[in-house]
Amino acid sequence: MKIPFLSRFVADGPASAGPKITYAASVSAGNKARFGPLLANILRDLPDLVAVSVLDVRAGTLLATHHAPGKLNPAKAAAYNAAVVREKQQALEALGLAGEAIEDILITLTTQWHLLRLLPGNRYALHLLVGKRDTNLGIAREVLRAHAEAAE
Repeated sequence: MKIPFLSRFVADGPASAGPKITYAASVSAGNKARFGPLLANILRDLPDLVAVSVLDVRAGTLLATHHAPGKLNPAKAAAYNAAVVREKQQALEALGLAGEAIEDILITLTTQWHLLRLLPGNRYALHLLVGKRDTNLGIAREVLRAHAEAAE
């Protein structure tokens, strides 16, 4: 029986070199050094996640990602999720809520939670995809918050 939460405490053989993080060709060495550890730390704290990515909110492009093979197209998800963030920012402005800031955006599906969290400066956002059966939502939100705040 697979118990996802307990899997982080059970060694699955020799230690690996770390998670495989894929970067867009346009990502600078400085941003690779910034985003790589960020995604690796989130994965360390949420080992059963389906995907975690950094996206450029303005451009709608994927910058860095770690995801389970075949589960989704991270580049396509980045474009749509960036649009969600931009639309919500525009809605806040249109409603005269200029003093408010987006903390996170939760999209609840039948079997998944998608969390979007802006990094300091609001240019980049994290997209976390977790399965409802494998992850506690409160823990996922706190992990994303803590790592996003530490990213600057």
